[in-house]
Amino acid sequence: MTHEPTQDAANSADALTRLKNAQRAVRNTIRTLQVRLRFIVILAAALVVAGQWDTLRNHWDKLTSRLIGDRLPSRIVPPDTEYFCPMDPVVVSMTPGKCDICNMALVRRKIGDTSPLPSGVLARMQLSPYRMQLAGIQTAPADYRPIAHELHLTGIARKDGQIECRVSARDRAFVAAGQAAEVCVDESSGQAKAKGQVTSLDVNPHDSHTNVAIHLEESAPVIAFGTNVFATVHKPIAELEPFRSLPTNAPPLVKGELLALYTCPQHPEVFATARGRCPVDRNNELQRRGLLDNQRVRWWCPMHPNVTSDQADASCAACGEMKLVPRIVTYRPTGKVLTVPESAVVDTGTRKVVFVEQMPGMFDSIEISVGPRCGDVYPVVSGIEPGQRVVVNGAFLLDAETRLNPGLAASYFGAGRSARDELPVSKQGTCPVTGKPLGSMGTPVSITINGQTVQLCCEGCEERLRKSPEKYLSRPKSR
Repeated sequence: MTHEPTQDAANSADALTRLKNAQRAVRNTIRTLQVRLRFIVILAAALVVAGQWDTLRNHWDKLTSRLIGDRLPSRIVPPDTEYFCPMDPVVVSMTPGKCDICNMALVRRKIGDTSPLPSGVLARMQLSPYRMQLAGIQTAPADYRPIAHELHLTGIARKDGQIECRVSARDRAFVAAGQAAEVCVDESSGQAKAKGQVTSLDVNPHDSHTNVAIHLEESAPVIAFGTNVFATVHKPIAELEPFRSLPTNAPPLVKGELLALYTCPQHPEVFATARGRCPVDRNNELQRRGLLDNQRVRWWCPMHPNVTSDQADASCAACGEMKLVPRIVTYRPTGKVLTVPESAVVDTGTRKVVFVEQMPGMFDSIEISVGPRCGDVYPVVSGIEPGQRVVVNGAFLLDAETRLNPGLAASYFGAGRSARDELPVSKQGTCPVTGKPLGSMGTPVSITINGQTVQLCCEGCEERLRKSPEKYLSRPKSR
């Protein structure tokens, strides 16, 4: 009777021991699986998160936007957006701000997108110091010089001792009565040089040439009748058109006269007397531009360029009292014209361009209008201003690189206006104020009035439109 309870207790102890051993084996198995499979689980989770990242991010943005509301809308920047400075393109930021160099507000653009170049710029090149040294790039400033065009003529000695020469119709403008001349018999040796003066010019009706008579000084050596001679005359460029009509000698400054204007970095032709946004696209902030010593602020009518004034509040009677707009007038010294070295001018066949250094390593291709070549320089009619540095050594290399690889000039800062900017012009057609075709007075000006965006032919039309919008916006649209 006493043996049975002892046997049952032993059996229970054996069963409990086996249960504990089984539990221990299960725990060891689970622990082993955790150790062996945790890397695979982590990798699988990472793959799931990466594959569903956009969905997870959208859910996160919705959750955070509900929590923070509209407190930080300006800090949320799309991942494909960057900000750059039009004046100093090397300054690029992923967040809004101002340029550390010129303190200009950064402009927003998509990463990799090409932005339009400023008006008047054909191409823009950005070179590293190593590439500039390798290409031998050198620059020189455009400055004023007293230059003259040298015209070489051939003639014959007459019986009366005067020299008769012939001038083509193309060179007729470089010869005038009373002009000094130099005469020699042998052009190569320079012997028998004599000084004289142009006395008369007679147009030949048969071949459109002009016969020029040169009277020699009394002290000049006698030149035998029938002797072939060579004559040289010099015509100062400042006495030729259009240089002669350019403003000369800046008037003295008066009290209250403006010493600076505000202009758009993308549209240099836009001028304003106060800060604000560019009237062309309303995107860029106008930047202050100080005047040179030989520059003054004057006002004019874009529709009637002959209407000008020295007063800021003047208006154009021909345009219905449209307010005149400001501009910068540059005065040249008497007897001098703005010049650039001959090596700086690249003749493409259809235009003449120079490469202007806007900042170290950055060069803009700009079309210029020049007069006749005078020795090693060209007189400049328009396109650049005094003091701007132009490339005098390596200009053809820059031009060749933009032609062989046009994308190189566009990849850094763009190479023209986008189709989006041109679309409103093609839709609207004409200016609602003047009725002139958009683009006939330069880059159209875009304004928003009464919730409607309207393009004008020039800045001077804005005030009239804002005063009487119902008068001009009710006109039928051009097709």
